[in-house]
Amino acid sequence: MGRLLLEGALLLDPERAAPEPGRLLIDGERIAAQLPPGSGGPADATRVDLDGLALAPGLIDLHHHGRVIFSPAAGARRALHHDALELVRHGTTAFLVTTVSSPRRELRELVGALVPCLEGSGPGARPIGIHLEGPWIHPGAAGAHPPGAVRDYEPEEGLELLELAGRLLRMVTLAPELPAAPRLIEELARRGTLVALGHSLASAAEVEAAVERGARHVTHLFNAMGPLHHRSPGLAGAALADDRLGCDLICDGVHVDARLARVAARAKGERLVLITDRLDPPAAAGDSDLDAKAARPAGLGPLRADGAVLRLPDGRLAGSRLELSGALRNARALAGMTRLEAVAACTLRPARALGLEAERGTLRPGARADLVVLDAADRVVETWIAGERVYAAEPVQGVAAARPAR
Repeated sequence: MGRLLLEGALLLDPERAAPEPGRLLIDGERIAAQLPPGSGGPADATRVDLDGLALAPGLIDLHHHGRVIFSPAAGARRALHHDALELVRHGTTAFLVTTVSSPRRELRELVGALVPCLEGSGPGARPIGIHLEGPWIHPGAAGAHPPGAVRDYEPEEGLELLELAGRLLRMVTLAPELPAAPRLIEELARRGTLVALGHSLASAAEVEAAVERGARHVTHLFNAMGPLHHRSPGLAGAALADDRLGCDLICDGVHVDARLARVAARAKGERLVLITDRLDPPAAAGDSDLDAKAARPAGLGPLRADGAVLRLPDGRLAGSRLELSGALRNARALAGMTRLEAVAACTLRPARALGLEAERGTLRPGARADLVVLDAADRVVETWIAGERVYAAEPVQGVAAARPAR
């Protein structure tokens, strides 16, 4: 693949204190070096002028449902292909394929179908693992999860799923107050899987006990959990106060009020991650009616598009239509985060939560050359994966035109 020198860039390095002009040397699929502007570069490197655009690590989404949950196991590969190609248009280069609570056989079949898809490397964003959201969640905080598919952890089923997914099981969202949750948390922590607390009505004491057993994350802070009360902080209050817990947030302006998004950003600092919780159902009868009976998870029910979110017929939130680049912009506008803080919340922080920060979410030498080029308004201009430009946007007025994808 040779060497490339991306120059004329504003580097949004999530490990630096401020954006800085600079150049990035790419050797094959990896970042070779950061170089200051104006210095000499390798004579054999192909030069790409970014003309003042910003260059950041590729975005990483820990919570993306996409099209996969609307497909049977037999259609998982096709759905995953759709999601991967769609995500690079918005700067996401890696993501966790996130399930929903499903009956035992259906969940086993889906996980079994996903494993060989993830072990290969298709076009578009890279699915780097599986995130099981449920089925081991509290029925009183199930949100849009099918009520009949929510259940307590049973070792026979659970261990079968864990073995089936193997090293590709990166994250599990569970309710710590379930009777068998302690055993599950300890098993996941032993395997090195990120234990996330969510869809829960746990007390602060139950959260503390889960953290002692190995829980280290909280899924979509404030959503699908008990209320925050000054004498009964619950999961949300415990998450804000405990530095051992990272948290992720759906920053679409609907799931969480802007004032609480600012509270989360201030309280969690470098432990706050941005996610999408995006659903991408096949549209039926126009975009306002997504009731495609054959194309939704069993028991989920019809969905209604409502601006930035999807809702069930009774008005409950079912997921977002957010893209991670949009979450980045919203984090600056709504949560008061700086540009670098918002970038870090979509890159380095999710990579660190998964233990992948030497490989992804960074501009360090030796890391994968997964990159996103942004304009001044943080709109995606180009997306690069493993040193190859895989997406280039149409020129935006007032912004340097992107070069065509190779």
